[in-house]
Amino acid sequence: MSRWSRRCDSMSHQLIARSPDLAKLRAEGYGVEVRAGKYLLVYPVPYVTSTKAVENGTLICELTFAGVNVIAPTNHVMYFVGEYPCDSNGNRLEKIFNASSRIELSPGLFVDHTLSAKPVGRGGYVDFYEKVTVYISKIATHARNLDGSAEAKTFRVVETTDEESPFRYPDTASSRAEIDSISAKLEKGSVGIVGIGGTGAYVLDLVAKTPVKEIHLFDGDTFSQHNAFRSPGAATVQELNDRPKKVAYFANKYAAMRYRLFAHDYFIGDPNVSELLALDFVFICIDRGAPEN
Repeated sequence: MSRWSRRCDSMSHQLIARSPDLAKLRAEGYGVEVRAGKYLLVYPVPYVTSTKAVENGTLICELTFAGVNVIAPTNHVMYFVGEYPCDSNGNRLEKIFNASSRIELSPGLFVDHTLSAKPVGRGGYVDFYEKVTVYISKIATHARNLDGSAEAKTFRVVETTDEESPFRYPDTASSRAEIDSISAKLEKGSVGIVGIGGTGAYVLDLVAKTPVKEIHLFDGDTFSQHNAFRSPGAATVQELNDRPKKVAYFANKYAAMRYRLFAHDYFIGDPNVSELLALDFVFICIDRGAPEN
């Protein structure tokens, strides 16, 4: 059996449903899951071990996105979980070998081998359906030669959970830089930023791109023209003429990227400072405060 649990979150199902190539894999009976919003897992994949035993492994690759839509793969590499796959005589499938090293792609998501199989006569795969089925054919065919019941199309039902990413589209920057495990350390429940001026706005720009679940903004000031020159991004003339509260302006800007941004359009002081106690971490980005007694 595969080492991976048969669980995926609601985002996984939504992503598969709106991606024709992933939906086709599932419709044909392949076990398909999207883990961490961007890694495609396919299991079970029958394969032959060096002792000519038939086992089940998992194929994994990183999805390629344009916004929230899955597009054609940009590389021909696949990861494999299990022993290294062999032919029906127990000889390693060296033609698809790339490397063997245990790697943690994302917290708890480990792989054992990297495989490489380029499509014949073309520079790349047309979609992930083709990429997955080509690899399964190269691996599982040998398993079926030994065991006619070995099958990747199991029509297995995958259980759903209510877990949800804070992002509107997957964070592919962390995986591209191979820092998913580091990024996961920033999964705080809630973060507050007190003061969204020249410092707080840049703190928000950085925090908004981490996997914290909630971001709370506290500031009672209006977003004015001088603020536009001290903040990340660019405000329009219309936005400046509307004179929004700072917290509303920035919450609206970053809502294009992530969920659960909360705008509190007032200052923090003695009457309400206790509100910060409910947060996991708070950045204080103010240039002045009340004098201490």
